[in-house]
Amino acid sequence: MAKSLFLIFFGLSSGCLVAAGTFAFIAAIGIVPRMAKRTKTQQYIRIYEDAIVLGGIFGTTAMFMDYRFPDIPFLLGGYGFCTGVFVGVLAMALTEVLNVVPIMLRRARITKGLQWLVLAFALGKVFGSLAYFLVDGFYVL
Repeated sequence: MAKSLFLIFFGLSSGCLVAAGTFAFIAAIGIVPRMAKRTKTQQYIRIYEDAIVLGGIFGTTAMFMDYRFPDIPFLLGGYGFCTGVFVGVLAMALTEVLNVVPIMLRRARITKGLQWLVLAFALGKVFGSLAYFLVDGFYVL
């Protein structure tokens, strides 16, 4: 019994530390204020922060509970869109903070066509995701 209680405590403590680190990382690279500033919606920052926390809680509990979305394409499409936006914004904020794009452009000596490079990255991600989920053999349960 004592061993089980210790494992429960250890698991919850570890999960809390990982979650705190993840949210600290998101706060440190400044996704929320940057997105609010670019979209001119600074008055809704609290709602953005609450949505991130609720999304983290939902994502964590979804690992242990069997959530099911209703088979309504609009809801599933909305969920997929929101997930994609979050992952894309997180990736771009991380590359911006680490100055990956300017360093890559300087080393590759790319002076023109940056918009085509970004479009190629985005399309590559889209087609890669489609292949992963639609082609047999990429995704195995």
